[in-house]
Amino acid sequence: MKKRTWVTVLIVMMVLSASCFVFWRQGRIEHAKMADLCQGSICRSLESFKEYSVNGDDHLYTYGVAEFRSFMSAYLYLNDNSSDPEYLDCNVIYGDMALNPQKVQANMQEIVEALAILADDYTDPTGYIRLNELANLFRHAEE
Repeated sequence: MKKRTWVTVLIVMMVLSASCFVFWRQGRIEHAKMADLCQGSICRSLESFKEYSVNGDDHLYTYGVAEFRSFMSAYLYLNDNSSDPEYLDCNVIYGDMALNPQKVQANMQEIVEALAILADDYTDPTGYIRLNELANLFRHAEE
């Protein structure tokens, strides 16, 4: 009887171990996909804003804003902290992109420069410093 209990416990432990490994692996895959989404969104936003700077088509601006929002969502998922200063700065910039496009369009070159840094590596602190400067510029422009 004791041997049978150990076999049952061993089987249960093996099933639990396999389940934990599968869930861990799935989490890693999901994290990698979100990192790719984050990087891809910032690159597409950058390209859209560059084309907008050249052509001036409003649909390019709108597409760039949408991709910037997609970047923000992926960034929030990866960092899981809505009070993260980088996310808050992005949120200020996004709000102005959506609600005050004239203000953002007047500073499009600075937006493109900041996004160019993040397009190389979305974790680069220099890019977030530039976004912080832009967020402060937009905040103080309202006063």
